[in-house]
Amino acid sequence: TDCEDCYPLADMKYSVSPVVRVAVETNNPSDLPKVVEGLKRLSKSDPLVLCITTTSGEHVVAGAGELHLEICLKDLQEDFCGGAEIKVSEPVVEFREGVAVVGKEDCLAKAANKHKRIYMGGEPLGDKLTIDLEAKRLNLREDSKTVAKNLRDEYDWDLEEARKIWAFGAEGTGPNCLVDATQGVQYLNEVKDHISTSFQQLTMDGGVRCEEPLRG
Repeated sequence: TDCEDCYPLADMKYSVSPVVRVAVETNNPSDLPKVVEGLKRLSKSDPLVLCITTTSGEHVVAGAGELHLEICLKDLQEDFCGGAEIKVSEPVVEFREGVAVVGKEDCLAKAANKHKRIYMGGEPLGDKLTIDLEAKRLNLREDSKTVAKNLRDEYDWDLEEARKIWAFGAEGTGPNCLVDATQGVQYLNEVKDHISTSFQQLTMDGGVRCEEPLRG
């Protein structure tokens, strides 16, 4: 607009968060597209409601309280689902694998020619950093130097190690971190992409013990 009296509109800040959750499904599989579209419309109509699809394929609706969630489900059924009947149930608890203590031994992998070896170890990421990564409080899109400085200042990381982070996982933003802790090793960048891809696959598809996604 060219009106001098206009003011930009800013997003409203809310002091509540969606904490009460239920899983939503339909009795008729053919109505699933209607439910998915209804969840999208519900998210746009209410800034406090959270509609997510879990890794197990469940559609979860979260509200700021029981009354708020009840109203959201009523709107979803009557206004947004196009006549599709929905069924509400408790969401399935998703399990995660994690690292509790620093590993006593490093894992060894050898190349086919037996001349190249890679040693890897694991240690806990820390509850604070794990939670902040899950909540997207740490901006991983910033340049590596800024991310490293934040890790040093907020989470007591060693600055040199923080600058040598290869990847976060799963999907580049999850609560797991791959760090290059080597010194003076040549040609490591030639296998960096392969190691990072394997790391993403491991953290997403399942850990080494129970085949559950990794966390922390």
